[in-house]
Amino acid sequence: MLACTILTFALCADPKVDGTLAFGDLTVPIVWSHATVGSCVDIGRQTSGESGLATIETTWHTVETQQTASVVSGHIVAKLSAAHINMTAFSWEHMSAADEAALARGYRATLWHEIGHLRTAQASVEAINAEPGLSAPTPAEYNALAQQRGQNAIDRLNADQNEYDRVAEHGLRQDALPPPLGGPDTIVECPSGGGRRR
Repeated sequence: MLACTILTFALCADPKVDGTLAFGDLTVPIVWSHATVGSCVDIGRQTSGESGLATIETTWHTVETQQTASVVSGHIVAKLSAAHINMTAFSWEHMSAADEAALARGYRATLWHEIGHLRTAQASVEAINAEPGLSAPTPAEYNALAQQRGQNAIDRLNADQNEYDRVAEHGLRQDALPPPLGGPDTIVECPSGGGRRR
């Protein structure tokens, strides 16, 4: 199994190679599935949604820093706990070398977009962990406040992921994003005619 980093991610954009991506403390498997289509122009027409999908799991807990008779204080700690990336490889009859090269560019762009989901989640986690602490007069009230803050953290992570996809148009406008998220658009230029496909 090939181990890649963000700097060498393109090595893991090969559907013939099982790979993992080192992302912070996580080892993120890259799992390929294969789809047969009629031709290059059918990419995006016969598939549902993106040709890549990052699944990210996060956890949160509280760390109490003070407990007296009159106050319980602490803060929320969020963490990326697991992730994996699913990618789809396409094929059709009579593929040319130019077709394969176009797909390879598309796979790299798609993987970069999915890495952007990981980067966005990490930025969300860092922002959540930088938020001010919480205090309450009793442990029960502290726990209720912590649960609300935890739900707010989950809501923020989801909203940030949705905003990333909105701005990037699910990778179709990846080039419009600033570094480090910006990159090639997830559009396959069909060499055998038919224009551009997602």
